[in-house]
Amino acid sequence: MKKNVLVIVFLIVSSGLFAQVKDSTEAWHYSTKDYDCAIFPKANNDYAQAGKRFSPDFSDIDKAEHALLEQLLLQRDSTKRIADINRHLKKYKRQYFGYTGTNGHKILYINLFWDDNKYVKDWLKQMMMVQGGSASYWNIKYDLDTNKLFDMQINADE
Repeated sequence: MKKNVLVIVFLIVSSGLFAQVKDSTEAWHYSTKDYDCAIFPKANNDYAQAGKRFSPDFSDIDKAEHALLEQLLLQRDSTKRIADINRHLKKYKRQYFGYTGTNGHKILYINLFWDDNKYVKDWLKQMMMVQGGSASYWNIKYDLDTNKLFDMQINADE
């Protein structure tokens, strides 16, 4: 009987906690040995993009990270910095925002930046936006439905 009461209390408490997290605008921190990510829920409005927002899950992030490893060097890069970016990919922090594209596909906007501790204090609370910085700050989109990276943007030199 005591065990059943504990299970019921746990379920009530955990469901309330989930509701608070689900409605939060701050990111979930997801870190592995290969990448350190902030996953922003749909309630966060830092990334204003046409289309319905969704909250990416860990499996979405894992798919995108795999695509970064496999497809990054195939992207168009007018700055000629992509080889350096690829070589140091593990050193970038990432921010993930999910939205539905005009074609109905689920898209992840990935914001990547060098962890220099100068600008990244609030990276789990808000989208990092920096002018200049060259290959230290860049972003790319990933289509979950087609498993393709696209629209890579590398910041300009200072």
